[in-house]
Amino acid sequence: MHRHAQKQIIKCYLTSNYVADSSWRDSTVLNCGVKMKIAYLTTEFPPRIYGGLGVYVECISRELVALEQSVSVFVPGDADLSSHEMAGGVEVFRETPVPMRDGLVPFFSEQTLAWGSGLDLLLDLLSYNQLAASRLIQEGPNDLCVAHDWLGLPGALAVKQKGTPMIYHVHGLEAGRAEHPNPQLVSLEKRGAKAADLVITVSEAMKEELADLGVPSEKIRVCYHGVDSEFFDPSRIDPAKLGRLRKQYSLDVDDIVILFIGRLEPVKGVIQFLQAIPKVLEKHPRVKLLMIGKGSLEELVRSEVEKSGFLTLVTDFIDPEAKAYHYALADLCVFPSLYEPFGIVALEAAAMGKAAVVGASGVSGLREIVEHPGTKKPTGVHINPRDPGDIAWGINLALEDSDRLRAWGKNARERAQKNFTWRRAAEITLNTYREVAESRR
Repeated sequence: MHRHAQKQIIKCYLTSNYVADSSWRDSTVLNCGVKMKIAYLTTEFPPRIYGGLGVYVECISRELVALEQSVSVFVPGDADLSSHEMAGGVEVFRETPVPMRDGLVPFFSEQTLAWGSGLDLLLDLLSYNQLAASRLIQEGPNDLCVAHDWLGLPGALAVKQKGTPMIYHVHGLEAGRAEHPNPQLVSLEKRGAKAADLVITVSEAMKEELADLGVPSEKIRVCYHGVDSEFFDPSRIDPAKLGRLRKQYSLDVDDIVILFIGRLEPVKGVIQFLQAIPKVLEKHPRVKLLMIGKGSLEELVRSEVEKSGFLTLVTDFIDPEAKAYHYALADLCVFPSLYEPFGIVALEAAAMGKAAVVGASGVSGLREIVEHPGTKKPTGVHINPRDPGDIAWGINLALEDSDRLRAWGKNARERAQKNFTWRRAAEITLNTYREVAESRR
């Protein structure tokens, strides 16, 4: 290994080491014989899932039901979906927003009116929260109300006023998601964290960010997401079907496939990633980059497709089965996010036996998923996502030894199967729920 690479590995080890919250290590469920009635306020639940939040709510609610808990989900609906149904043991209430734009606009500040077309989203959210809070109270009493991100906070805060304990589950923060954070949303998030009985978040990195915003550390619990390692399992992949997918993308047998899955937004490190590729091609001319996603940088990526022979862009929605096949197609996954509270794609890739190069500076749950080369059983490389040169270095390091790359992938799957199961996530989440319930007695 080159001296520069050795130096960088040492650098990664010194800058990205962390100590996991002890609550994550202890997954023994407290008072497991007591059944809780838990209510979720969330904007995502099947069949409407748009990202990691929806995946989490679906999987954790079903696991909690399997642990003999009662879970009700209150989610926005429309005329095409049932307003009330049981889904896999989870009771689902869908509230169709009734926006009152004409009557509310006169009361909004210039700052709120600056939302422009986004104002309709805000009005729908306010309507949904009002309807969901009212229905939740009518269907009660509940032992606990959980607001998933700020989107469910207005309703949860109203329910708490009626005496129901509340948990604020932070999957991400406005200050990290947006280039120019909306101060009104930042204020709401702070208000929610202050009012909540406890705060749950998705990584130690997010816990640190919340603490920096003034949330007492002793009030924050960390619970990682899980992954279905039986579904995301390389042994399930049909070689013939995988061969057809390779042919669909005009990939030769000796091409090296690098996969990116995520929103095409600046926060995902898309610009720096593209800037890094020329230095990768200098050492690995057979590299082909496959990018899957949509977003504000879509035209930028398309322009790169037109002037290069190494890049393919897929903007169509791919279902979980297709996603598994795309992971299987990859030799290496790269997720160079500038801000990533958790990073479920890295976990799915790990379950599929794929090593990953991930952004590990700033707020990054990715560095808690991927073990860097300075650890006992590496699963990938940590890089500074703001530096295209460092991204290129990380990719080149991963690709310089194909046998080692496969070993890292094997380590990744073992780590996913051991440390990131949905059952374990549900047990730790339930511990936190019971902690709140016990403190109120």
